[in-house]
Amino acid sequence: MKRSRGRPRKYDPEVALQKAMLVFWQRGLSATSLDDLSLAMEMNRPSIYNAFGNKEEIYRRVLAQFCGQLDLGIEQVLLTESDLRRGLVKFYDQALDVYCGADPALGCLMMCTAPAEALAHPDIRSDLNSLIARVDAQLEQRIKDAVREGDLSASLNPRLTAKMVQGLLHSLALRARAGESKSSLKKLARYSVECLLR
Repeated sequence: MKRSRGRPRKYDPEVALQKAMLVFWQRGLSATSLDDLSLAMEMNRPSIYNAFGNKEEIYRRVLAQFCGQLDLGIEQVLLTESDLRRGLVKFYDQALDVYCGADPALGCLMMCTAPAEALAHPDIRSDLNSLIARVDAQLEQRIKDAVREGDLSASLNPRLTAKMVQGLLHSLALRARAGESKSSLKKLARYSVECLLR
């Protein structure tokens, strides 16, 4: 007699997390209830707990998924483009496609929701610091390459320049969430790139 394999799961974990992501992106962690998640993910509370854990754990998984997409974007756009100017323009354009992809624009999931939770939730603060440090390191290496290749002045400090490049990314995210138009933000990004490479 064959053993029963049990009921198959009625949900796709990746799809469920994508639905949770949109709720957290709109409301943040604190303002999102389990009922909000249950409705969005189309799962009851016990199923959510069993599959993903508590609300903070779901939020952190969603952030990890989002940050993985950011890492991939940096790798595919900025690190593979031989011309730094083109690479930076594409990098910011890609970010703005994400930040302004909803109506109203939501900005960056991490930068527009995690800072508000960082002091009350040490693990989220750690996640936020980890992302910032990782992006800084990727940008710093790209800037060092540009200095070595003669695309940037040797007088630039690669570490501080990397922080400035990432700082613009944060500003674009906040401005997008505050309602500034995508066209205006693209102009700001391009002007900033020109100032950096002048």
